[in-house]
Amino acid sequence: MKNGLKQISFKKMNNEEFKVYSKWSAKAYADHLIKSGDEKFRFKALRAAKSEFRDVFPDGADSADNYLYIVMNEKNEKIGVIGYQKSPFEENAAFVTENVIKEEYRGKGYGKSAFIMIQEDARKKGFSKMVLNVFKHTPVSYAMYDKNGFKVIEDHGGSAIMEKNFVEE
Repeated sequence: MKNGLKQISFKKMNNEEFKVYSKWSAKAYADHLIKSGDEKFRFKALRAAKSEFRDVFPDGADSADNYLYIVMNEKNEKIGVIGYQKSPFEENAAFVTENVIKEEYRGKGYGKSAFIMIQEDARKKGFSKMVLNVFKHTPVSYAMYDKNGFKVIEDHGGSAIMEKNFVEE
Protein backbone atom coordinates (compact mmCIF):
# COMPACT_ATOMS: atom_id res chain seq x y z
CA MET A 1 0.00 0.00 0.00
CA LYS A 2 1.47 3.35 -1.05
CA ASN A 3 0.00 6.72 -0.09
CA GLY A 4 -2.64 4.82 1.90
CA LEU A 5 -3.91 3.13 -1.26
CA LYS A 6 -4.29 -0.61 -1.79
CA GLN A 7 -2.47 -2.38 -4.59
CA ILE A 8 -5.21 -3.29 -7.04
CA SER A 9 -5.57 -3.82 -10.76
CA PHE A 10 -8.38 -3.79 -13.28
CA LYS A 11 -9.27 -6.62 -15.62
CA LYS A 12 -11.59 -5.84 -18.53
CA MET A 13 -14.77 -7.81 -18.07
CA ASN A 14 -15.47 -10.46 -20.71
CA ASN A 15 -18.92 -11.62 -21.87
CA GLU A 16 -19.02 -14.73 -19.66
CA GLU A 17 -18.22 -12.61 -16.61
CA PHE A 18 -20.79 -10.06 -17.80
CA LYS A 19 -23.57 -12.68 -17.77
CA VAL A 20 -22.89 -13.43 -14.10
CA TYR A 21 -22.47 -9.75 -13.25
CA SER A 22 -25.65 -8.63 -15.01
CA LYS A 23 -27.85 -10.97 -12.96
CA TRP A 24 -26.78 -9.73 -9.54
CA SER A 25 -26.25 -6.11 -10.58
CA ALA A 26 -29.80 -5.58 -11.87
CA LYS A 27 -31.23 -7.12 -8.67
CA ALA A 28 -28.97 -4.97 -6.47
CA TYR A 29 -29.96 -1.84 -8.43
CA ALA A 30 -33.65 -2.71 -7.98
CA ASP A 31 -33.07 -3.05 -4.23
CA HIS A 32 -31.47 0.42 -4.19
CA LEU A 33 -34.42 1.89 -6.13
CA ILE A 34 -36.80 0.55 -3.48
CA LYS A 35 -34.67 1.73 -0.53
CA SER A 36 -34.33 5.19 -2.07
CA GLY A 37 -38.10 5.52 -2.45
CA ASP A 38 -37.91 5.80 -6.25
CA GLU A 39 -39.88 2.57 -6.65
CA LYS A 40 -42.44 1.06 -4.28
CA PHE A 41 -43.01 -2.35 -5.79
CA ARG A 42 -40.36 -5.03 -6.24
CA PHE A 43 -41.53 -6.17 -9.69
CA LYS A 44 -41.59 -2.59 -11.03
CA ALA A 45 -38.15 -1.86 -9.58
CA LEU A 46 -36.66 -5.01 -11.10
CA ARG A 47 -38.28 -4.27 -14.47
CA ALA A 48 -36.93 -0.70 -14.39
CA ALA A 49 -33.45 -1.90 -13.39
CA LYS A 50 -33.33 -4.54 -16.14
CA SER A 51 -34.54 -2.04 -18.73
CA GLU A 52 -31.91 0.51 -17.74
CA PHE A 53 -29.26 -2.22 -17.74
CA ARG A 54 -30.16 -3.18 -21.33
CA ASP A 55 -29.99 0.48 -22.37
CA VAL A 56 -26.53 0.97 -20.84
CA PHE A 57 -25.10 -2.39 -21.99
CA PRO A 58 -26.91 -3.33 -25.23
CA ASP A 59 -23.97 -5.50 -26.34
CA GLY A 60 -22.95 -6.82 -22.93
CA ALA A 61 -19.30 -6.41 -22.01
CA ASP A 62 -18.59 -5.25 -25.58
CA SER A 63 -21.02 -2.30 -25.48
CA ALA A 64 -19.58 0.79 -27.17
CA ASP A 65 -18.21 3.59 -25.01
CA ASN A 66 -18.37 1.42 -21.87
CA TYR A 67 -15.41 0.61 -19.65
CA LEU A 68 -16.39 -2.16 -17.26
CA TYR A 69 -13.68 -3.72 -15.09
CA ILE A 70 -13.29 -6.42 -12.50
CA VAL A 71 -11.31 -5.12 -9.53
CA MET A 72 -8.47 -7.48 -8.58
CA ASN A 73 -6.61 -7.34 -5.27
CA GLU A 74 -2.91 -7.92 -4.62
CA LYS A 75 -3.55 -11.70 -4.53
CA ASN A 76 -5.22 -11.51 -7.97
CA GLU A 77 -8.64 -12.26 -6.45
CA LYS A 78 -11.81 -10.78 -7.94
CA ILE A 79 -13.06 -8.39 -5.27
CA GLY A 80 -15.45 -6.09 -7.11
CA VAL A 81 -16.69 -4.41 -10.26
CA ILE A 82 -16.26 -0.81 -11.33
CA GLY A 83 -17.05 0.93 -14.58
CA TYR A 84 -18.20 3.96 -16.46
CA GLN A 85 -19.52 4.92 -19.87
CA LYS A 86 -19.29 7.94 -22.11
CA SER A 87 -22.17 10.01 -20.81
CA PRO A 88 -25.19 9.99 -23.11
CA PHE A 89 -26.15 13.39 -21.66
CA GLU A 90 -22.99 15.46 -21.76
CA GLU A 91 -19.94 15.72 -24.03
CA ASN A 92 -16.57 14.71 -22.51
CA ALA A 93 -18.18 13.35 -19.33
CA ALA A 94 -17.70 9.85 -17.95
CA PHE A 95 -20.77 8.49 -16.14
CA VAL A 96 -20.12 5.88 -13.44
CA THR A 97 -22.26 2.80 -14.14
CA GLU A 98 -20.96 0.53 -11.38
CA ASN A 99 -18.87 0.74 -8.25
CA VAL A 100 -19.13 -2.22 -5.89
CA ILE A 101 -16.62 -4.07 -3.73
CA LYS A 102 -17.52 -7.45 -2.23
CA GLU A 103 -18.70 -7.08 1.34
CA GLU A 104 -15.78 -8.95 2.91
CA TYR A 105 -13.33 -6.47 1.33
CA ARG A 106 -15.19 -3.28 2.31
CA GLY A 107 -13.71 -0.86 4.80
CA LYS A 108 -10.17 -1.87 3.91
CA GLY A 109 -9.35 0.78 1.31
CA TYR A 110 -10.08 -1.23 -1.83
CA GLY A 111 -13.08 0.87 -2.84
CA LYS A 112 -11.19 4.12 -2.39
CA SER A 113 -8.25 2.77 -4.38
CA ALA A 114 -10.48 1.50 -7.19
CA PHE A 115 -12.37 4.77 -7.35
CA ILE A 116 -9.19 6.84 -7.59
CA MET A 117 -7.89 4.48 -10.27
CA ILE A 118 -11.10 4.69 -12.34
CA GLN A 119 -10.89 8.48 -12.33
CA GLU A 120 -7.34 8.29 -13.66
CA ASP A 121 -8.51 5.82 -16.33
CA ALA A 122 -11.21 8.27 -17.46
CA ARG A 123 -8.75 11.19 -17.53
CA LYS A 124 -6.36 9.15 -19.70
CA LYS A 125 -9.21 8.44 -22.11
CA GLY A 126 -9.79 12.19 -22.52
CA PHE A 127 -12.81 12.76 -20.28
CA SER A 128 -12.87 16.16 -18.57
CA LYS A 129 -15.25 15.21 -15.78
CA MET A 130 -16.93 12.29 -14.05
CA VAL A 131 -20.60 12.15 -13.07
CA LEU A 132 -22.40 9.61 -10.90
CA ASN A 133 -25.66 8.82 -9.16
CA VAL A 134 -25.46 8.00 -5.46
CA PHE A 135 -28.27 6.67 -3.30
CA LYS A 136 -28.55 8.58 -0.03
CA HIS A 137 -29.15 5.37 1.94
CA THR A 138 -25.49 4.48 1.21
CA PRO A 139 -23.73 7.07 3.40
CA VAL A 140 -20.30 5.41 3.11
CA SER A 141 -20.39 5.77 -0.69
CA TYR A 142 -21.70 9.33 -0.46
CA ALA A 143 -18.89 10.27 1.95
CA MET A 144 -16.22 8.68 -0.27
CA TYR A 145 -17.41 10.63 -3.32
CA ASP A 146 -17.56 13.85 -1.31
CA LYS A 147 -14.01 13.31 0.04
CA ASN A 148 -12.85 12.71 -3.55
CA GLY A 149 -14.05 16.15 -4.65
CA PHE A 150 -17.47 15.28 -6.09
CA LYS A 151 -20.17 17.93 -5.64
CA VAL A 152 -23.96 17.47 -5.71
CA ILE A 153 -25.42 19.02 -8.85
CA GLU A 154 -28.94 17.55 -8.57
CA ASP A 155 -30.87 16.31 -5.56
CA HIS A 156 -33.64 13.81 -6.22
CA GLY A 157 -34.75 13.04 -2.67
CA GLY A 158 -33.55 9.45 -2.32
CA SER A 159 -30.56 9.96 -4.60
CA ALA A 160 -28.24 12.67 -5.86
CA ILE A 161 -26.24 13.33 -9.00
CA MET A 162 -22.64 14.30 -8.24
CA GLU A 163 -19.83 15.44 -10.52
CA LYS A 164 -16.16 16.23 -10.46
CA ASN A 165 -14.41 18.35 -13.05
CA PHE A 166 -10.93 17.01 -13.72
CA VAL A 167 -9.73 20.30 -15.22
CA GLU A 168 -10.29 22.10 -11.90
CA GLU A 169 -7.84 19.84 -10.05
